[in-house]
Amino acid sequence: MRDYFHCYSKRLACFIMAFGIRYEKKLINQKNGMPYYTFKKTERMDKIIDLYRKVIHTI
Repeated sequence: MRDYFHCYSKRLACFIMAFGIRYEKKLINQKNGMPYYTFKKTERMDKIIDLYRKVIHTI
């Protein structure tokens, strides 16, 4: 497992942050100029990402 999760989706980043997890860094993608967020990987983070994948298609 890698130590960090690089999130290129603002929706997913906001979803993660709604659970009280803060990003380590907010950087700019050099290819397209869009921001992305770097989160520290944890078991809780994995569960939140799985939850996001389940509910994103129901909203």
